[in-house]
Amino acid sequence: MPISQAILFLAKEQHRPFADELKNYLHARNCAAQIITSLETFTAWDPVDLLISLGGDGTLLKCVRYAAPQQIPVLGINCGTLGFLAACEKKDALATLAQLLEGNCTVHSRHMLEARIFQPGQETQTLTAFNDCILRAAAPRTLLMEAAWNDTPVPSYYGDGVIVATPTGSTAYSLAAGGPIVEPSVNVLVVTPICPHSLHQRPLVLPSGGTLRLTPVLDYPQDRALLSLDGQTNLSLSAGAKLEIQISDIPAQLIFPPGKNFFTVLSRKLNWGQHAD
Repeated sequence: MPISQAILFLAKEQHRPFADELKNYLHARNCAAQIITSLETFTAWDPVDLLISLGGDGTLLKCVRYAAPQQIPVLGINCGTLGFLAACEKKDALATLAQLLEGNCTVHSRHMLEARIFQPGQETQTLTAFNDCILRAAAPRTLLMEAAWNDTPVPSYYGDGVIVATPTGSTAYSLAAGGPIVEPSVNVLVVTPICPHSLHQRPLVLPSGGTLRLTPVLDYPQDRALLSLDGQTNLSLSAGAKLEIQISDIPAQLIFPPGKNFFTVLSRKLNWGQHAD
């Protein structure tokens, strides 16, 4: 893919020297580059071919949500700890940029979630998530949630909460809660109960093209449920609120170098398939 304009998003000022190094590298190869520290205030998306995320997985999640509506691909360079979603580690950044500029990297389309929040007396909110939407009680207690798939009632959830994840997000909180690993190109929703108060509740995989509705049952007017999107956007839901989740029409675009694939990352980052000595 041709790259002539790139933005480098800096999560922490401690990475500024590294960002300057990458910017100079791109400039030397006739690619304009700009370092920014705030996605919220940056509006000049039109001429941008690439957004480079310098940080950990949380930084990349934030970049993806901003870039996806503009159809801008994101290259994640891991400057954090796990870096499960990143294209490369910090030490491999220049080599990866060289591969990208030579046209040897590929753009992978990833599914995102669209969440619509209905609250009494408020306008409907529509938000997106790349990994997951989590609905739980605001207080540390169990929560009953009525559920429906395409307006057909399904058994209610009773426990600490529910995680609705994309295939990409299936290896995050959903996996830790006992959900399945889903290959990222599969077009499904993964619904995983959190600490269910029943031995009969298990993770559920639903096809794309439908809508999952979750309705928290709050017994008292002062009770609240909490909705968290990618662990970064948090909303308080009052009595009578409803949440509808479906696969978004807008995909995310992630860039990966040759040889980088889902199963090698699982093995290297999460020790999948590895046996103890």
